[in-house]
Amino acid sequence: MKKNIYILLAFCAFTLGGCADKDKLGEPIAINDEYQLPQLGASKADNDRILALKGTYGSYFLYNVTQKDFEWTQSSGTGSSSSIDSIVLGKPEHVGLMLDFINDIWLKYYPESFKKKGGLLYRVIMADRIQRRRPGTGFPPGQEYLFSNLKINGKGITIAGMNANLATMSKADKIVRRNDLQVALLQYYIANKLLDIPNAFYNVSDYVTVPATPVNVVNSDNQKAYRARGFLPSSYTAVGNPGEWYYGTYAWTTAKSNDLSSYLLNLTQRTDAEMAPYLKYPLIKQKFDILINHFKTKYNFDVRAMANDRY
Repeated sequence: MKKNIYILLAFCAFTLGGCADKDKLGEPIAINDEYQLPQLGASKADNDRILALKGTYGSYFLYNVTQKDFEWTQSSGTGSSSSIDSIVLGKPEHVGLMLDFINDIWLKYYPESFKKKGGLLYRVIMADRIQRRRPGTGFPPGQEYLFSNLKINGKGITIAGMNANLATMSKADKIVRRNDLQVALLQYYIANKLLDIPNAFYNVSDYVTVPATPVNVVNSDNQKAYRARGFLPSSYTAVGNPGEWYYGTYAWTTAKSNDLSSYLLNLTQRTDAEMAPYLKYPLIKQKFDILINHFKTKYNFDVRAMANDRY
């Protein structure tokens, strides 16, 4: 061992002209965490939960931030920047309810291995409101702003709703909030290559031949032919009536991405009973099963669990 050290010293002294003072090893440089945890205001129990999340996944769950922090998450990634958006902080007494809420609409559905590999975003800001002032003037009090449930940009997410209403939120409202979040998360996961889509999914349907229009319940023959080709609705009304992503030739120029988006929506939002009429079409069932099996086999992710969870 000593011989090796002497050789290293000789190499430094003679080959490199000696080691300058600036090159000498000194005390280790301390690398500080970006945020100091625990933050102030929440109970010890709630802060301990946040510390546990940081220790397990490397993610900061924050409830005491500045507007600059919020704007940084918007301008640091691939998402659209929205400098006119702002946040209203929630009261720290609601941190526990907010952590429960986030677990119910997000964390519990994804496997540990996936969350540790980036599925749980680096920075999770918990806020009361995300708001954007409406353009113009003359709005009645309380209607000056438009509100958002969440913002994802870069490696950060801000989730609104940290207030007393969490304690009385209905099951229906929780499902709506979960659906909003999962649509954004799946787009994020795919864009950042945390999830991928197998080529087999795109090999089933014909993306060349343009479907006959219009595709709607009034024109049932067109709609049945559209379903037979393996295409699902991309939206539903409050009473369950389907809306289609294909409305004309322009929509067909992005047929593959539109098709995938419609499947991800149905996979994560529609129950088995709601999907039953569509799965009678062989190509729809084939594509549906391809995605279910792919997520389960490659990521250990049961994508249907959230759709069938009615709380």
